[in-house]
Amino acid sequence: MKLLRVYMETGETYIASYDQKDNKDTVKMEEGELNVEFLGRGTRENEYLFKVGNEVHSITIDRGFLILDQEEEYKVDRITELPVKEGQSVEELMKGKEGEVLSPLQGRVVAIRVKEGDAVTKGQPLLSVEAMKSETIISAPIAGVIEKIAVKPGQGVKKGDLLVVLK
Repeated sequence: MKLLRVYMETGETYIASYDQKDNKDTVKMEEGELNVEFLGRGTRENEYLFKVGNEVHSITIDRGFLILDQEEEYKVDRITELPVKEGQSVEELMKGKEGEVLSPLQGRVVAIRVKEGDAVTKGQPLLSVEAMKSETIISAPIAGVIEKIAVKPGQGVKKGDLLVVLK
C-alpha cells in the first residue's frame, strides 16, 4: 500500500491510499473507496481507459492537465508519497491531515515564532514566509500543541509544503 498526498494547482491537497493487485487498484480517499481497473489506451492521443465500479472513464493527459471524460480538467502540481507505519489503518493515516499546517505560497521561511512542545491558540502566529518582498504570517488553524516543526529559518518552501504539525 502507498499513501499519496496530491497537491493541486488550485492549492487544494488530497490524501489517498493506493493498493494494487494484478491489474486492479483500490484507491481510498476521504470521500470513499474506488475500485479501478486499467483497460488500456484509448483512441485519442495520450488517452487511457479505466473502469471505476461499473463505469468506463477516459483520462487524457494534455500539457500537464488531466482531462476526465473529455469534460473536466484537473491540474496536478505534484504528488508525494507519505511514510506508512505498519499496523496503522488508512483511516488513521488520513486523519493526520487535520493538524498539518501547509505553506499557502512559495517563498522563504523568515521567522519561526514557536518551538516544539509549545501550546498555541487558534489564530496564533506560528511562522512567517516571505515571497516577492512581502511577508505572510502563517497562523495556527486550530488550538493545540506544536508536535513538529518541519522547516528552518531561511529554508525555501513551495506551495503545499508541510510547515508545522499540531496535535
